[in-house]
Amino acid sequence: MLIIQLVKQIISGIIIRKFLQDFFLYKKTLLIIAVVATFQANGQPPKKRVVMISIDGAPDYLIDKFLRNGILSPNGAFAKMKKQGAYAESVLPVNVASTGPSHISIFTGASPSKTGMVGNSFRKADQSWNSPAITAFRYPIAAETIFQAAMRQGKKVMALGGVGLDNITESRKTDYLHMYPNIVGPSLVIDLIRTDTVITDKKAKSFIKLKAGSKSPSPLLLEISGSFKLPLNIYLSDSALNDANILRPITQIIVDTDSDLSNGYAASVVPENWTEMAIEKNGKQYNTSFRIFKADEILGKYRLFMTAPAEVFGSPFGFLQKIQSACGLWPGEPENRKQTTGLVSEEIWFEQVGRLAKYSRNMILTVMKEDNWDLLFGYFSTLDDVQHRYTLTSPRQLDYKANNGKRPARYAGYIEKWFQTIDNYLLEIINAAPKETNFVIFSDHGMIPAHTCLLLNNYFEQSGFSFSTQEITSTSSGNSAHIYINKEKINNDDFAAYLTRVSQSLKSLKDSTTGELIFELVANQQEQKKYGLYHKDYSGDLFVSCKAGYTISARYQPGVNYLVQNSFDPAMFENQNQATKNFLINGSMNETSPGVHGCLATLREGQSIFYSIGPDVPKRRLKKIFSLQIAATVSELLGIQPPANSEGESVF
Repeated sequence: MLIIQLVKQIISGIIIRKFLQDFFLYKKTLLIIAVVATFQANGQPPKKRVVMISIDGAPDYLIDKFLRNGILSPNGAFAKMKKQGAYAESVLPVNVASTGPSHISIFTGASPSKTGMVGNSFRKADQSWNSPAITAFRYPIAAETIFQAAMRQGKKVMALGGVGLDNITESRKTDYLHMYPNIVGPSLVIDLIRTDTVITDKKAKSFIKLKAGSKSPSPLLLEISGSFKLPLNIYLSDSALNDANILRPITQIIVDTDSDLSNGYAASVVPENWTEMAIEKNGKQYNTSFRIFKADEILGKYRLFMTAPAEVFGSPFGFLQKIQSACGLWPGEPENRKQTTGLVSEEIWFEQVGRLAKYSRNMILTVMKEDNWDLLFGYFSTLDDVQHRYTLTSPRQLDYKANNGKRPARYAGYIEKWFQTIDNYLLEIINAAPKETNFVIFSDHGMIPAHTCLLLNNYFEQSGFSFSTQEITSTSSGNSAHIYINKEKINNDDFAAYLTRVSQSLKSLKDSTTGELIFELVANQQEQKKYGLYHKDYSGDLFVSCKAGYTISARYQPGVNYLVQNSFDPAMFENQNQATKNFLINGSMNETSPGVHGCLATLREGQSIFYSIGPDVPKRRLKKIFSLQIAATVSELLGIQPPANSEGESVF
């Protein structure tokens, strides 16, 4: 009896397996028939689309942590991609994991040794010693990008921001382009005083002239660096707000760029609102935004903020018009240095962060509705901006014990909130995409808590290697730097010995507080080849990269010690000498901030993310991958050959 039952079960199992095999074969046949039918009906295979989105500065260790502890929703974008798509445990960025070189290597699949982008800033071997450093953001790329490769193979490409995507040359444009705007002038905080001068326009409406206060620049000018200056004529005008069917008078400030109100005005600003302004000059378009900070109607005193003007470019022109019609004008970047000095409050700074993040989301949602695209690139700077200012996790950081030790928790809350915001925005975008869309979500680098800034040129000057007489100089990218020796000052016979002395000095450089060695790597040009960093035209005679906790400044600041504790809070360094205060107040986001990047790929906090989801993406957990594999992966999803200089293979 038992034998009979066993035979029945075996037969039954065989039948079930045969049924399942036939069923899946049937489904596969139907799919093939559907594909063939689509091809026959349209004369072309089914459309494949890929959306690439860069989440600048997103560290994979934080995404993992926030998913584990519920900060990121189990129903959010990252959780959805992790459950239904592919993701990497970690991504090894290129060495010098900073925004410029990292993005360009992701786009090309080529290391800095091929792209020429050996840092965020660097020098060319034959450039004049007195000329400024080169920036990776606006310099020719010596390798083909995924965008160029896609267009070369007949694909339509849309790009919304991105390093190396701009109007410098035709080769840097895509079929449809919204360039990440280029900051071209200073922001302004203007104190204004009501005058007795009244102007009347052609409609007999009256405007009261406002003049600059004693601490504000006069005359008031909107400056486009190196090109032109426009006068800012500012007036007070009567206005009213309909509040529950009751008209309530409110302050209204009028901004114009000429002195004739009869032809209209450029911007009208009311309290608690941002107002954008567009300027067209010499065939170019510039955007800026205004916000009222203070309004005292009794004393007749006002404070007006103008964001840094930026050149905005779109190609073709109708594409830019379409984006601006749907999303408004580009809102500008958060104002970092003015927040450090207190001219811009933390609340206003976060308003700026939020406006830019929302604008980036809206642009992607808007252009995804278009039919004629195969590859779309979008960009969020949000998490990079927030983490630079608010990464506070090391007890050695100057701010760590501030506010009775409560500051780290408050700062952590800010970071968590903006990770949640970006997670929500990504989910909106994924859900709104055409059904044939595959997504590749990545970051360029992670973020490292920093406690000390090394002023490398100050160190040289104080250690017998003269920066001031142009013997030696450095260019920095966060916690890494290239060091260049002036061969006109150090002759060939002495060069090798000089290089050795500099190298040994740097290798023995220690933290004055702990006695630990500061550098993780000090590499000559031959050693740089092992790290994919050596390029004959751009690499320094030496390359250095710090251990976690340190940043490098290439500024030369007399009167400042070569080691300075990082902080953006003037209250934390009020006891320093004036030269040190000035250095910290004017520090850049990757120089004196609590969070930095620009590290070696092996530094855990600097590693980045890779997530992918879509109809052609396998459900897969990947181990460590390389950022150089992203271009090849996008190419495979698009059904094209990867960029010509690509070094990586698809992760699938």
